[in-house]
Amino acid sequence: MPLTLDIELLRTFHSIVRLGQFLAASTYLNRSPSTISSHVKRLEDILDTRLFERDNQAVVLTPAGRSLFSQTSDYLEMHDNLISSFRGERTKAGTVRLGISEEHCVFLLQRLLPRLSENYPNILLEVETEYSGYLRERLSRGELDLAVVVEALTPDKFPGFSIKEIEVVQPVWVASQFFPNVVKEPIPLALHGEGCPFRASAIDALSKAGFRWKTVLLSGSATAIRTAIKSGNAVGVLDRNEIERGMRVLRKDDGYPILPAHSLRLRYSDNPLNELTSVVAQLVNAVL
Repeated sequence: MPLTLDIELLRTFHSIVRLGQFLAASTYLNRSPSTISSHVKRLEDILDTRLFERDNQAVVLTPAGRSLFSQTSDYLEMHDNLISSFRGERTKAGTVRLGISEEHCVFLLQRLLPRLSENYPNILLEVETEYSGYLRERLSRGELDLAVVVEALTPDKFPGFSIKEIEVVQPVWVASQFFPNVVKEPIPLALHGEGCPFRASAIDALSKAGFRWKTVLLSGSATAIRTAIKSGNAVGVLDRNEIERGMRVLRKDDGYPILPAHSLRLRYSDNPLNELTSVVAQLVNAVL
């Protein structure tokens, strides 16, 4: 009898790869850590190969793991589309209000909109982009249904709302390529408003290091922050993966304190989600 690949095992594998952690996949899939490990072991036994290189810091794919991920991504999507087509989910209609931190908007929408259009063409997505603190406020007031936000890796202090961990993000100090290497006080900063987790971490780190600083630009726009940085007139804090041409990272060797890692999360109400919001939440989880 030929061997078969259980779709549940593949879904666990893809969740680990996308989230970068076994524990994050456990939370996302609502499975115990032991079940997640068991799924990987069963999948490796079926394929007779090792899929992950594990250490204390990260989960890294082996060459076989990279090959499996590449070859099964479309397969999983086809499977889900097939199920949806027989359940009549294309007929779902209505509006879902989604907030996305501006830094991650393009990345998310490029992956979310094709699936939404293909499987749920009658769902209207109202998207608001702002910094994370503002989006959290909007969510708490019931002005958003879902929000993809950046938050500190600390115990949650946002009662009434649940989270799905998406990935860990690392903020770094960023300046123009022509900005002086040596710290010159007061350090000119381009910052988002109150409630931005990167802002809070930056100010806390500078204060603990004993540096004086001043805000030269305050804006809710990531574009405005980047423009101020590239002009050479300000230092900012960005996700390490969002560095653009014309910018450089200011490191500990330059005198700047190391900033703590943060988490990219999907936020939603603890109350039962309506059907349309649940659909969009599932899609966001699937594409990130």
